[in-house]
Amino acid sequence: MLEINVNSDFLEQQKDIYGATVKQFDTARFRALRKIQKRIETDLKRQAARKLRIPQKAIGKRFFSNRITPGDDELQVWIGTWNISPYGIGTPRQSGAGVRVGQRSFPGAFLGKIYSGTEKVWIRLHSRHYSPDLYPTKYRPGDRGVSELRGRFPVVRAAVPIDGIMQDLVDTLGDDYAKEFETIFIRELNYETQVKGQM
Repeated sequence: MLEINVNSDFLEQQKDIYGATVKQFDTARFRALRKIQKRIETDLKRQAARKLRIPQKAIGKRFFSNRITPGDDELQVWIGTWNISPYGIGTPRQSGAGVRVGQRSFPGAFLGKIYSGTEKVWIRLHSRHYSPDLYPTKYRPGDRGVSELRGRFPVVRAAVPIDGIMQDLVDTLGDDYAKEFETIFIRELNYETQVKGQM
């Protein structure tokens, strides 16, 4: 969850500077929250996709925000960070070296309908190509039990982990978003008092 802390004293100071009414202040804050909400989603999606080398649509439905109404003073953004299936970023293609999908490759992997009738990207757990970065968890929903994976054919499913990248972006950009919110708020407050207020 992303929480951005904005200096409330700064906002109150701007209210006094512009001589804004409570309604004008609330309206400006509401519009600023709506605009920063969209900016956060667009920006994080674009930067995460670039760092992960995956299409933006693969993480497009992982952003959720609380509904904002005039008078609200808080915006919360939840980001789903469960690992992405290779099928979520494109169509996996088998080659002699492994599996490739989009700009990502899974050396030593293979396509197979193991444990179910749905084809997935797998690798043998003891393969020299096995890497926790490409196969971030040994057991995922839909896999068979732990005891069965210890048998003659222990395999794990490929996935694209996004939690680390998202956390880094949130930690890095949180303060920037707070500053940008203040800039947007001042612009909206100016509009409410100096432009709309004079109509």
